[in-house]
Amino acid sequence: MVDGNIILSVAKAMELLQVLSQAGKPLLLRELTALCDYPKSTVFGLLTTMRKYDMVTQTPDGRYTLGLRLFEYGRQVERSWDISQVAHPYMEHLCQQTGASVVLSVREGSSIITLDQVEMHGGLRIVSDVGSRLPIYCTSQGKVFLAHMSRAGAESLLRGLHMNQFTPHTITDLPSLLREIDACRANGYAIENGEYKIGLRSISAPVHTVEGDVRYTVGVIGMFRSVHSDEFRTALEQVCSTAVMISTALGYREKEEST
Repeated sequence: MVDGNIILSVAKAMELLQVLSQAGKPLLLRELTALCDYPKSTVFGLLTTMRKYDMVTQTPDGRYTLGLRLFEYGRQVERSWDISQVAHPYMEHLCQQTGASVVLSVREGSSIITLDQVEMHGGLRIVSDVGSRLPIYCTSQGKVFLAHMSRAGAESLLRGLHMNQFTPHTITDLPSLLREIDACRANGYAIENGEYKIGLRSISAPVHTVEGDVRYTVGVIGMFRSVHSDEFRTALEQVCSTAVMISTALGYREKEEST
């Protein structure tokens, strides 16, 4: 069913741009016609119009690819976005879902910096202030960033750290910590089990930018009974779902695996 407010020619142009984006290489007119399943005359007319506005460009051998105007628009959008403004509504919802404190974090060197946070009104304050620096090796946020480095890169960074034993559960043995990071890499999320502060447990998941980079994490920190409890497992699912939603809001689209 087609929405009566949609202008079909614009919708077709958007589909054409999506095909060019997903192709990842310049395409001939006949290739675009086959992929879009529109008449050749329609595709040619759309391409000609978009070329006029630099949305599409044509290579010397007659193939079509995305134009530089789209890059300019993308940079303008990126500059106008404040990650906290984008993420905050999702963080508030996650806080309501889990009853735990929610944090948005970024990595700077071997430290994790809190960019934004949401806590339950009237609840016990358990997270650090915005702008606070946390260690990378014993927080779930830090483990996510380490897991998205190469294993060699993570090992090199950790070898250069003096790893304090904040609690009896802090992992300071390098081989054990690398195995923990390997598990994070395989699972797509990280957990922290009282390793930074006694009684607190956390879950973090990666937030991808439009380019696919992991520049941020979103996570919850709370006084969960156990990492094996139902409430913790439910929170884990909600954190991962929230990370996907924030990534999508930032323009990230997971690439489909070719069959």
